[in-house]
Formats: sequence, structure tokens, C-alpha cells
Amino acid sequence: MDRQKYEEIKQSLGFKPAPASSGPRVILPVRVEGNLAYVSGHVPFSGGELLYKGRIGVDVSIEEAKKSAALSVINCLESIDREIGLDKVDKILKVNGFLSCADHVTEHPVIMNAGSEVLTGVFGSSGEHARAALGIHTLPLGSSTEVDMIVSLKA
Repeated sequence: MDRQKYEEIKQSLGFKPAPASSGPRVILPVRVEGNLAYVSGHVPFSGGELLYKGRIGVDVSIEEAKKSAALSVINCLESIDREIGLDKVDKILKVNGFLSCADHVTEHPVIMNAGSEVLTGVFGSSGEHARAALGIHTLPLGSSTEVDMIVSLKA
């Protein structure tokens, strides 16, 4: 895990940490079972604000969608870091990318590659993963992307 690279990527995407949440949690951002961590779906928040709202191909360009996917991945990693520590991640196993797209958009893999590149940038070959990139009609809060993942943890 390359912490310096991670911080550089966050800075390049304009990521700002969200204010601390004080309310009760209905769902867990990360659920650990054995040596696996299941990371809930995350959207592209920065500083508590949802960025890149709308449908890709209508409200959000392909280039903006790439940033949205990368920022959604960063939010997943932030939850892992806060809950268990990124240093405990052994491998990224599976990533699901959900993209709110107009009917004519077919660049799902290209958009999600931006998120995958964050993972390989931070974790090297341990960041290589299986992945699905799915185009759907709407996402929570009007987000253009949502990402969840499964990671294995070091013993």
C-alpha cells in the first residue's frame, strides 16, 4: 500500500474529508467477516458534498464520470481506512461499479477504469481485481456513480 500515492490521488481529485457523522448507523460502511471486508456502496462525496450529480451522457460528461468513479473508489478506501486501516488490506478482490447513464452511453468499462486505476496505483498488483461495470437508470441522491467492493485482509 502506497500511502503517498494515495494522498496524491486524493489531492488530484480534489477530495476533502467529510465532517464526522454523529448519528446512529443503519448500515455499516465496511463489514468484516473472517479475512474479508465487504465495503458498502459509496458515491462521489468530497467535503460532505455530492459531486458529479446526474446521468452520464446528459448532465455528466464521460470525463467527469471517470472522476466520479475514481472519487467513489476513494470514498470506499476512506471507509476502509477509518474502520480497519488501509495497511490491513491484502488484495482488492472484486469491484462493482454502478453508472447512471443515458441510453446512448456504452463507455462503462472506460469510465470504471478510472476507479480501477486508483486501486492499482495505491496497491500495485494487489489492487488488480475482478470487476463489473453496470449502466443503470438512477442512483442514490442523484449520483452518477456508485462503487462497492470486496477486499481480503492480511492475517
